Amino acid sequence: MIKNVVIVLALFLMGCNKKSEPLIHKDANLSTPIACMSLNEFEIDKSFSEKLHTLYTFDTHCDLKLSMKYKKDIVCNSPYNPNSKNISQFPKSFLNMELRRGLKVMYSYYIDLYSNVDEEDVEDAFKRLKRDLTNKNLTKKGLE
Repeated sequence: MIKNVVIVLALFLMGCNKKSEPLIHKDANLSTPIACMSLNEFEIDKSFSEKLHTLYTFDTHCDLKLSMKYKKDIVCNSPYNPNSKNISQFPKSFLNMELRRGLKVMYSYYIDLYSNVDEEDVEDAFKRLKRDLTNKNLTKKGLE
């Protein structure tokens, strides 16, 4: 009986973690380190775009295109599973960065966030992407 209570308590405490881990997918055909990236600025908030430009020098002629999707103020209005909605914390936003060659996704970074996406989240995501793909420290000048 006590063992069951300890297990339930441990699961409850793990479920209360405010920081979720990102889901990373890297295509096996993507050779690293990569030489360049271009940025698809379509539907990116201006402050996020400016932040990315301070972190990296994008090459408009590169065939690897970085795109970013995010959503803020997500609300679950579903009447199903009211217990799980009340007990567990529902994400307030998400952030997804994808590096594509043509239509093929070569690298993907996705994370659920329990607050709205901000510049710090974008910076953290880009640092992880850069660490995974360039094997170099983050510099303002890109891959020099």
